[in-house]
Amino acid sequence: MSYDILEQHIYENSVEIYDTLNALHPFYRYKLYQKVAESCRLSLDNDAQELALNAIRMLPRLNKSVLDTFELMSYSYAELIQYQGILDKKNQKNSDKPVKKTRLSRSANRARVNMRRVLKINREDDEVQKDFDENKKQRYQYLKYNERSVQDSLDKKTSNNRKRDWMISCCLNASMKISCMTQDPCSSGWFLSLTLPKKYHSLSFEQANDEINRRLNMIKKYAERHGIDWTGIFAIELHKDETPHIHIIYFVNNEKTYISQKTDRDRLLDIVFQFFNNEDQERYELNQNITDFEGVLGYIFKDYGKPNTRHGFIGLRRDIRRVWNSLYIGNYGDTSLSYLSDKRLFNTRQLMKKNSWNDIIDGIPGYVLFSLDGFKSDYLNRIGKNDDPIRWIGLSRVILKMRECINFSYKTACNLLLKNARRSYVLDFGYSYIYKYI
Repeated sequence: MSYDILEQHIYENSVEIYDTLNALHPFYRYKLYQKVAESCRLSLDNDAQELALNAIRMLPRLNKSVLDTFELMSYSYAELIQYQGILDKKNQKNSDKPVKKTRLSRSANRARVNMRRVLKINREDDEVQKDFDENKKQRYQYLKYNERSVQDSLDKKTSNNRKRDWMISCCLNASMKISCMTQDPCSSGWFLSLTLPKKYHSLSFEQANDEINRRLNMIKKYAERHGIDWTGIFAIELHKDETPHIHIIYFVNNEKTYISQKTDRDRLLDIVFQFFNNEDQERYELNQNITDFEGVLGYIFKDYGKPNTRHGFIGLRRDIRRVWNSLYIGNYGDTSLSYLSDKRLFNTRQLMKKNSWNDIIDGIPGYVLFSLDGFKSDYLNRIGKNDDPIRWIGLSRVILKMRECINFSYKTACNLLLKNARRSYVLDFGYSYIYKYI
């Protein structure tokens, strides 16, 4: 079918609708005509006039947020950069103070997400999105500084961020074993998958994304009100229709209390399913025991760095990533580290850089977060303090060993240095003796 004939009929019946559609990229426009034809059971070849009337009636029914972004989603990357420049000059002209530069790339991407949801097509089938991404990548590869392109720097940043979050996650898993907030001292926590009700699959991406963030934040708030100490790692990802859903690795105490015969885990799940009451609590795939922590972590990190996905932590300091970065690279002057003493900075960095079990500082990854006071919960931070009673008798030796390691003192340092010196002397003497009498 010639789409020109169809659009001629649209123009003859409504110039306003024709102008609105003309702002839309032909790829989306023709897909929209096909969708109208399928829903009205019309032929693209033989029912051009009737199809045009149906398209005119359909367009005003689209969400206003989609209609208003027809032009934005249709820009190529080069056109978007040019448009941003015009807006920046206009804003600067109307203001006496320096104005923050406009960044429309994310808005354009989200506008295309909403269009794909209307058309029910996947990102992989979106030719406009693929051209936009490819042009952006080529531009970033062309721009270079010190023989390294912008794209190389972005890829390196994403890779480094993933490694950092992976390390924090593994440390958190080890910390929770010490805190008795896993299935048992040798196992890990639990894995939870949550989705929004069906109605959110037909709403805009922004509405669905705001809703899943709101529900997660309410779960955190209600758990805090009920005095439930829990931590976790979460990933907000997209279904095939680009509706967000959430995966959570969570850690919480699973022992019954004397007052109520419910564990903290039971109470936490009651709160979770209060906000996700569309889920079937009895479904095994929904809430599982973790037997392979790194395997599950790899699953929720599989889309790390992709557009419209988000990874984060529950129950840790808000600035834990900045603290970790600053300490790892040795940027001790960063304000995020101002709450730590010099001794604690030195000791924690040694723990963080630990590569083997034979190091002089004999610790495990779980020590790092306790040493950083890295938890939001005062109870969890107190586990690493010498003056706090040990709640879990079965783990008393582990906790005492951790406290001795992270609460570094001058005496401990001297003992370690003396121990190392003795070891060195014995090795040197033994080597000399053998060499002399061989």
